Amino acid sequence: MNRKRLLPGIAILALLILLIIAGLAFREWRRNQARVEQRFPLQELKYCSSYPVTPCVVSFSQDAEGNMLVSLVTEGAFYPDIYLKVKAEETDHIYVCEKANTFATSVYCTGKALPVGQVLQFYVISVNGDVVLAQGNFPIIGMALAGPGIFLSPTPTDVFTPEVTPSPSYPSYPGTRP
Repeated sequence: MNRKRLLPGIAILALLILLIIAGLAFREWRRNQARVEQRFPLQELKYCSSYPVTPCVVSFSQDAEGNMLVSLVTEGAFYPDIYLKVKAEETDHIYVCEKANTFATSVYCTGKALPVGQVLQFYVISVNGDVVLAQGNFPIIGMALAGPGIFLSPTPTDVFTPEVTPSPSYPSYPGTRP
């Protein structure tokens, strides 16, 4: 008789232990998940409009070295230091970003030149903690190219000295000043 009671008792005890372990594992998993009050909505990154929602992309251009410059508008001094990650197909490209000055809303990011027209994934990421602040998928619709920046500083031999020619003399008419 004891055997008939012992076997179901061991099975029930094993089941209780499994339930306790599963409950603890589930509790730990839930603790690591972000709760609604901890999450903030991910800002959509897109081109700036007449009434820009920041951050937004102002323009794309290319510098003299062939790097792509991405011009962004942010919230200014209170916006964290960022970098830009652009995903083209399966490759991630990192762009280093700098604020125009401490209180400026303009941020310029520099990195590899990417093709115009292809839809790319853009991520604005905080340098502190690598937190994604904004994300958007859109094509580069145009790119301003840097023109040749040829500038020669004048040297004493290059300075142009115009020749002084006498002005022509005009006849004087009565009633007019010479």
